[in-house]
Amino acid sequence: MSAFKDMVREDIKNVFLDLDMFGETHVVAGKEMTIVLDDAEKLRRNELYQDNKAIYSKRIFFYAAADDFKQMPVLGRNINIDGREYKVLQAEQEDGMFAVMAEEFRG
Repeated sequence: MSAFKDMVREDIKNVFLDLDMFGETHVVAGKEMTIVLDDAEKLRRNELYQDNKAIYSKRIFFYAAADDFKQMPVLGRNINIDGREYKVLQAEQEDGMFAVMAEEFRG
């Protein structure tokens, strides 16, 4: 692995996911991990994905270290976040991190 990629990987944990900076501790897929909830990115991506089949829904968008997952969350599958079930709407790998948008339906 290149020195630059090593530095980026270190920055994920030491800067971007730092609990004193942006990170928050949540239980995702049964594992406690540090993630970054991003409401601005949620709004931007929300414009790209419109599907109003539920009476009420709550969307979240978060970044997490790819190393904290066994595999990238699968589109259309459920993911449990803090004891609540969400459906994965988007999941992308971005430089050692997963960017995930998920939606909780209540009817």
